[in-house]
Amino acid sequence: MSSPLVTLGTAEIVGELEDAICALYRTVFSQPPFKWNEDEPVAQRRRLEWLSTDPTFGIVRAQVNGELIGFAYGATLKPDTRWWSGATEPLPEELTAEWEGRTFAIFDLAVRQDYRKRGIGRNLLDVLLGSRQEERATLVVQPVATDTKAFYEHLSWRRVGTMKAPAGAVSPFFDFYLLSLHAKP
Repeated sequence: MSSPLVTLGTAEIVGELEDAICALYRTVFSQPPFKWNEDEPVAQRRRLEWLSTDPTFGIVRAQVNGELIGFAYGATLKPDTRWWSGATEPLPEELTAEWEGRTFAIFDLAVRQDYRKRGIGRNLLDVLLGSRQEERATLVVQPVATDTKAFYEHLSWRRVGTMKAPAGAVSPFFDFYLLSLHAKP
């Protein structure tokens, strides 16, 4: 297998890669242990299109011979975000308080099954998060995805709580994870 080329992109590559991103998303997240529903592909495409209009959007891709084998993307949380809402237990205000530029949220990260355990996921995160100026990063993981959670924990992400997902979400619950990126100015 060829080594993947991991590159940072901008919202412009979403138009070029949207179908490939959505196909890989479906391939990865429609398989156990992830919970899946048939409405998820439409929701994911809408989320990607909406996020790519945000000026804080960031995306990274991994390709082998021009074929997409991995990606990660996200955007900065706004001060009025609802990201931390729905926590099953109260979270401290020092964790949930947001201000401009405090937290980058990774909305999706996927690596094709036959390319896993080769450092690609870590490389995607390193490139994407290395390009950010935010103080910290966050993401959510389905609680049943124990290998995914172990991957993030191995990379020093820490679980900070659980949220009850909104109606229609693929999973009834998600675990919040947090990673420090840069010290406060």
